[in-house]
Amino acid sequence: MISLDALKSLEKLSELGKKEKIISIGDIKITISTLDTGDETDVFVSCSELSGNAYFNTLKLATLKYAIRAVNGERLDSYLEETDLRKKEQARADVLQKVSDIVKKWDEKVVSFLYTEWANLAKESEDEIEEKQLLK
Repeated sequence: MISLDALKSLEKLSELGKKEKIISIGDIKITISTLDTGDETDVFVSCSELSGNAYFNTLKLATLKYAIRAVNGERLDSYLEETDLRKKEQARADVLQKVSDIVKKWDEKVVSFLYTEWANLAKESEDEIEEKQLLK
């Protein structure tokens, strides 16, 4: 049987590379974060059969759906504290759908701006891991 300590050690790796950043657009403060591998996979699957502008627009929208974590300090991912797995998954799906519906209504310039901020944050995260030589 696997020890809980071994699983906790593996779980610690999920924090490696996690970064958040607050972006101001007018008087709205949006907290974005890097994505975990599962969310990145969902993003790529959502646009895998597309090409051209459809691919890039879907990539940006899907990325932002997962990357937006808070608005004006109010966490959108508070469902993470839920202990009931079914309730947690349902709350997550509801939040992601609502965020997706809203982001799709934004002007492309707003989407591109936030996506670029997210891409810069992801690059910072990768650079930090490389600098610390944690993955040898």
